[in-house]
Amino acid sequence: MSTRDLWNRYARYFNAEEGFVFPADQPELDFYSRIRKEYTGACLEIGAGSGRLAGSLKGHSVTVALEPSDSMLKGWATSDCELAARVQGIGENMPFRSGFFPVVCFPYNGFQCVPEEEIRIRIIRDAFRVTAPGGVFLLEVSPVFARRDSEPLTERYRADMPDGTRLVLREKVERRRNPDSIKYHMFYTTIDEGRETTEEITLDLAVTSRDQIINLLKETGFCDILEWGNYDHTPYDDELSPRLLVLAVKGI
Repeated sequence: MSTRDLWNRYARYFNAEEGFVFPADQPELDFYSRIRKEYTGACLEIGAGSGRLAGSLKGHSVTVALEPSDSMLKGWATSDCELAARVQGIGENMPFRSGFFPVVCFPYNGFQCVPEEEIRIRIIRDAFRVTAPGGVFLLEVSPVFARRDSEPLTERYRADMPDGTRLVLREKVERRRNPDSIKYHMFYTTIDEGRETTEEITLDLAVTSRDQIINLLKETGFCDILEWGNYDHTPYDDELSPRLLVLAVKGI
């Protein structure tokens, strides 16, 4: 199954979780707002989903939201559509001219949602291509996945949806070593007036380390790399940091 097909199926559940099941991650939203204010000019968001960061990434210059999934693009609120130009496309072959964007970002572990290593490498290379000389590329990943192990099937939540249905998630975690990845087997059950329907979504997240990311960025040509371990700009720590945020410059 292609990444586009997977996210077309997953979109309704992902958006339900982001919009209703879990509270908004305000530190994340504030982080991207600060980045957008500090680094100005046209901005590209790779893997923009349903516009979750549209408000944070808006600026005086245009913001372009690149997303492969039809379902995600259809899920944008009308108000968010006014904040960014939506473009359907894939990160490894972006439909933009070279050197156009002073700011390029790939948030929210979207990079690790691409299980094929060769495609992840192509995404970084194409991000370098579309970044303007002197511009910045911001990548977010979670090396902490390397410490995640297999887990048995467990109910994660039961949540009432605005349409009156109830959504239940049961999830099994499978740690694989070759290739090194975390496979989430997610069973979503929708309960509507006593009727239950269940759909399985399998999400394969690549496990990557801090060193692998930094080396890949340098080999691609990025320089002056900054690293943070969380949205509050704390230094990255292999053992303590919940995520890795990397800001890299494309030399002039």
